[in-house]
Amino acid sequence: MGTHLNRARAHFGTDTRGMLEGGRHALLHTRSLEFDELRPYVPGDDVRDIDWKASARSGSVLIKRFVSEKHHKVLLVADTGRNMAALAADGERKSDVALHVLGAVGLITLGRSDQIGMVYGDARGSLRVRQSRGENHIESMLAGYHGHAGRHGPSDIVCQLTYVATHYRHPMLIVVVSDEPDTDSRLEDAVARLTSRHDVMWAMVTDMPAAGVKDGAYDVATGRPVLGSAATDPRVVAAYERAELRRAERLSQLLVARGVPRATITGSGQIRRAVGEMTRVWSRAG
Repeated sequence: MGTHLNRARAHFGTDTRGMLEGGRHALLHTRSLEFDELRPYVPGDDVRDIDWKASARSGSVLIKRFVSEKHHKVLLVADTGRNMAALAADGERKSDVALHVLGAVGLITLGRSDQIGMVYGDARGSLRVRQSRGENHIESMLAGYHGHAGRHGPSDIVCQLTYVATHYRHPMLIVVVSDEPDTDSRLEDAVARLTSRHDVMWAMVTDMPAAGVKDGAYDVATGRPVLGSAATDPRVVAAYERAELRRAERLSQLLVARGVPRATITGSGQIRRAVGEMTRVWSRAG
């Protein structure tokens, strides 16, 4: 296994069973009659799959799992703009955390033989990697992301979302990996276009807060201080924190309204939890 996949595996682990199952679109629903294993029932499961005899023996409700006949088509959509050169909340470079998230999704698809591709870029435009399978393909995609992230143009994930909405017509699972973008009409329109056709999940790498940093922190996109000399003024810090909270709430409201499972990730140590939560919510959608 390649360098980037191995690093992702170190943070995510090797057990990917039960992840990326379900979804809304019919092409993802079909299955064979080949039994795989039993697992605990969770709200949203099809009650027709309950194994009542096994449930009676175990004392808990168990669901039969079957082998999927069809595989997903997965598209990673990632920000490689200058925002990703900043530090995440846990102190890692945001692009490194994002790379590990992308690798974690790649590891899940390996276990399912899903096809996976990628669109990544910044405000200047997008690069496209066609969908395929296998370790070498995924490692190559991760290397491409690593070579571009945080090195060139300003971040604007809406550019990548719009590119996907325009060029990808067949339903698929889209996994967006970026920081927390501002909510405006451009983002609202792009998310609406994507969710009308595709399943979408969103993993967001959070910034290290400017409040509490000695110099008030700097915006990597502009080089300007976020709080500057006012970083020691409690009133300014409180106003900054309230503004950040409102910004996060607006973004959350947009994604909830569009049925987009999302997770905020402070560092690589949070990836297993965050990806697990997103995939469980998505698997029960529809």
